[in-house]
Amino acid sequence: MPKVEKRKRLVLKLKQKLNISRRLEKGENRKLIMQDFGIGSSTIYDIKGQAKQLRAFVKVTDTPKAAEHRHTLQQKRVITLDKVLYEWFCLKRSEGAAISGPRLQENTKEFATKMSIGESCTFSDGWLHRFKNRHGIRRLDLSGEAKSADLPSAEEFIDRYVCITLTREQGNHV
Repeated sequence: MPKVEKRKRLVLKLKQKLNISRRLEKGENRKLIMQDFGIGSSTIYDIKGQAKQLRAFVKVTDTPKAAEHRHTLQQKRVITLDKVLYEWFCLKRSEGAAISGPRLQENTKEFATKMSIGESCTFSDGWLHRFKNRHGIRRLDLSGEAKSADLPSAEEFIDRYVCITLTREQGNHV
């Protein structure tokens, strides 16, 4: 009996999945697509079933490069924390404050504690790198003079925003 060679496992990037989805929608031959990407028929059907989710994900991402590097649609475990932190970052940036990587990581730990996300979260340099990529942040520090900022008001805003966000989330889960 001849030995059948198994196809090597291939993990496609979201951009490739979107390309396959578009080609399927145009009515291209499935066998041709399977050959071009080196995938099986079950993968084709999985991608066809995920087409709406793929388009929706790409539509809401902060940077168009997200689809080029990601393989899955899995979301961040702490989506709310990510949103709060990014809004805080934008607020500080608009005030002209220079925000270093360690300062951003420290504030993330504080927000996580306030939001009762858990002590198990670690905000490493790798986390910082991915956060910057998710939001298209190229540099954390700003050059030039910092604008005068009302720090007590900013801190008050953070506390109020966290409370409002938690209240809304709890209302949605009830």
